[in-house]
Amino acid sequence: MRHQLSCVTRVLICLSGLSLWSAAVQAAPAELLREHPLAGTLWHVGESRQVTTSELFDAVAKARWVLLGEKHDNAAHHLIQSGIVAAMGQQGRRPAVVWEMAEPEHDPALKAARLETLADLGPAIAWEKRGWPSWLEYQPIAVQALTYGMTMAAGDAPPQIRRKIGKGGELDSDTAGRIGWARAYAEDQRRDLTELLVQSHCGMLPEAALPGMANVQRLRDAWIAGVMKDEGGRDGAILIAGAQHIRKDRGVPWHLGEAVVTVSAVEVARGAEDPADYPSFDPALFDFIWFTARVDEKDPCEGFRRKKE
Repeated sequence: MRHQLSCVTRVLICLSGLSLWSAAVQAAPAELLREHPLAGTLWHVGESRQVTTSELFDAVAKARWVLLGEKHDNAAHHLIQSGIVAAMGQQGRRPAVVWEMAEPEHDPALKAARLETLADLGPAIAWEKRGWPSWLEYQPIAVQALTYGMTMAAGDAPPQIRRKIGKGGELDSDTAGRIGWARAYAEDQRRDLTELLVQSHCGMLPEAALPGMANVQRLRDAWIAGVMKDEGGRDGAILIAGAQHIRKDRGVPWHLGEAVVTVSAVEVARGAEDPADYPSFDPALFDFIWFTARVDEKDPCEGFRRKKE
């Protein structure tokens, strides 16, 4: 296997020479396992083969809905996303760019954003105060969206509605109809989501909390899909979101239907040098996987254990 790229700078070079960022918005790249054989490589999951960025750009050019998944705290993932947004702009596409990280109250600020004041957008929508990583790491995506005249929109459901659904409440009929809420998960979809919630919280969630959390996840995915349809107009939409939201088996693509391409950035792992070693390398989940270096190798369960103690 050819070792392609090992750092964010070379990822940018690989993105067809696109100018993706300025000195004002640089964020520290992930550095761990930069020399891993998979770091910087791009794969077509269904065909189990390594592909070029040109092949990826050809695929997204034909898709109405393009969903770009990330690990939130890896700045390299946001640079990859910004490159794909730029590539679509250079192809003449003007899709809406929908942010999982923004709620309806932030939509006016996103739509009013301008290139010359983008540094102010993060504080204006309380980006970091709401727990997201530095806005500077995400700003290159917004730079490319505005450079190519793309509308930006808030994707997430309002907090009060998420809380209501999490407590077993119901949506009003208009909202339910708009997001297709009547389409429920099959038993295997709900079971898989529940298992993921258990694993991702290190088995420390009370069992009684799981149904509500699963309902909120389904709500958020349905809501995001509804926003993409509302904002998509003639040219569709791009979603910027965590990888779990873009999975095809029960995430946003399941609500959107056809004409979807999903691209997930995935951190490499020590000792896992074959793409098949990664659970995310599954055509039922994603169309393309872009491997990157890691931010860290911390035990994700350590924080849960400390809280429990």
